[in-house]
Amino acid sequence: MKKFFLFAAAAIAAMTVNAVSYNFAGITADQIVVDAQGAKSTYTMDAGKETEQIIPSVNYISTNGTVMNVSINGLNDFAMTYKNGSDTKDGHKDNILKFAEDYMQADGKNVIMIFKNCTMMDVVTLVVAAKGDTNAEFEATDAIADPDNATSIAKAATLADYTTLKFYPNGDVDVAIKETKGGFRIISATVTPLQGIENTGAAVKAEKFFRNGQLIIRKNGVEYNALGAQL
Repeated sequence: MKKFFLFAAAAIAAMTVNAVSYNFAGITADQIVVDAQGAKSTYTMDAGKETEQIIPSVNYISTNGTVMNVSINGLNDFAMTYKNGSDTKDGHKDNILKFAEDYMQADGKNVIMIFKNCTMMDVVTLVVAAKGDTNAEFEATDAIADPDNATSIAKAATLADYTTLKFYPNGDVDVAIKETKGGFRIISATVTPLQGIENTGAAVKAEKFFRNGQLIIRKNGVEYNALGAQL
């Protein structure tokens, strides 16, 4: 029995080491890196109220619909893109990204979050809410959404009311997650290895799918559940 608990503790410790956590609360201006299609700025949150505070923001300044790239120092393997307008339409949008004390806010649709170097054995988890009265909706590229994910997410009254979403990468890929309706707020994200199954490696045939609401991983013709138990 003692050996079992030692093994379990070692397994949990290994998972903790491999998990990557992203905290979007309190990001400072010096952490923000933006290309020539954007510019760092500031925004006055709760202007005129006792809770008023000046926070960092990013303006989209492209005049021809070019993609803006943003990264955050300290959040490795994470980036964002945003595009607005077209070759003939100026897409300028002030404060498309806002960095508040408790969350990061995308102030409109089509901000894409990119989680780089994910593997087949990972799960990408977001803690999110809508930024306003229009419910937020998310779609992923190179990942499948958990069937239990909420499809329409409302604004949260408190941090405790934020919604958790899960996405499962389709392979060793960069996972792109886009909000498509009215903008969103995000507190945190994690990229965590699923339990019990070693990473596939490029030469190993593996796939993910859902059957009766259960995540199935088929590796070399053998099926496993998300806990690594062979089916």
